[in-house]
Amino acid sequence: MGTKYDKHAPFYAQPAVAGSFVNEVERKNYLPRKMVYEQEFNRDAIRRAEPRIALCVAKFLQKLDSYTQTEGPVNLSNAFLCMTVDAVTRFMYQKTYGALDADDFNSEFLILEKDFVKMMQWPLYLPRTSAFLFTSIERLPAWVHKRWLRGIVAQKGLWNMCEERIKYTHSGLAKQNPDCPRTVFDTTLNPDPEKQHSVMPIKHVVADAVGFVMAGSDTSAFTLQVAVFNLLYSKPDFLDHIKRELRGVIHDKDKMVQWDVLEKLPYLRATVKESLRLSHGAPGRLPRVVPKDTVLCGTLIKAGVSSTFKSVFPDPERFLPERWLENDPQLDRHMVSFSRGSRICLGMNLAYCVLYLTLAHLLRWYDLQLHETTEADMEWKDSFVSMMKGSLRVTVKRIPSDATPKKSLPTEKA
Repeated sequence: MGTKYDKHAPFYAQPAVAGSFVNEVERKNYLPRKMVYEQEFNRDAIRRAEPRIALCVAKFLQKLDSYTQTEGPVNLSNAFLCMTVDAVTRFMYQKTYGALDADDFNSEFLILEKDFVKMMQWPLYLPRTSAFLFTSIERLPAWVHKRWLRGIVAQKGLWNMCEERIKYTHSGLAKQNPDCPRTVFDTTLNPDPEKQHSVMPIKHVVADAVGFVMAGSDTSAFTLQVAVFNLLYSKPDFLDHIKRELRGVIHDKDKMVQWDVLEKLPYLRATVKESLRLSHGAPGRLPRVVPKDTVLCGTLIKAGVSSTFKSVFPDPERFLPERWLENDPQLDRHMVSFSRGSRICLGMNLAYCVLYLTLAHLLRWYDLQLHETTEADMEWKDSFVSMMKGSLRVTVKRIPSDATPKKSLPTEKA
């Protein structure tokens, strides 16, 4: 939640994204850096970039087609992460990381990246010690990393990819090339003094890029898993409603229906919102330096106290997308999946675009059945970002394009 308080410096002094604006402790330094990026992540910017994002969703769906010819399951946990990594990197540079090119969605980068995310638990409990440990570990020989510390290999690979793209964008070659695509870092790399843009070292811009990929891919992939598993496991009737409303707007498998059309579909919208509510981008503590005599919202908040807003969201731990069909403004007011205020998630619009495009076209063209996936597999653990303890596995069948609804959709409640 956005507050007037500064961050707790030791907790955020993490070498993996050292120099990133997310690591800025003081608001006076954080806000100017964030403002430079905001114009690249606002709704209009994402709408302009939507064709690039749609390309990654389309490629993901094309790869799913191969599973319709067999009875074997697909690991959607890996598939979603491959897609979100490529969508985020294509959005940033118009060039993907290539995760979707891996056979069976077994991208080597993602396998290594999971190891790195597991290592991110250290700063949660030992912030001062972990910063020293990460710096020391990075100095070890490469063969040690490859054999015992594969997460470091993934982090370095991501850093090198981001650094290569950032340096090219900043180079004279990029400026001389009329075909060089615009990136979200153009303004940052070419600051406007009249707008009081600050000049940042290249290393800090690269750290921002790494942070964007890590934050934007894991969180959206996790939300997609929450949505698909719960629809298949406990909400088949609600899923039928979604499929019927999707048939009303998506008619051609080779054409993507745009985000602004999909977000108006009540059952799909309710599913996206409920999945986000149950998804926890950074579920652990994100400490702030708060004065001892401060009372928040009229209440003294003691250590260890948390709230699930039971008065606003009855049965808060259950997946109940129908709660959003009433269009109750109180629900949106208490929706904090992307935080609020000055610290609100910069990638919120990008996440919404990815979620709507992926869920809509996946559920429109494929019948999915859970395969050896239980509630225990879908329990999550805190690795700074949320990670499922198991994997979401499904079997896939194509839905014929001429399939028609069995009955009309109920009207949306006002």
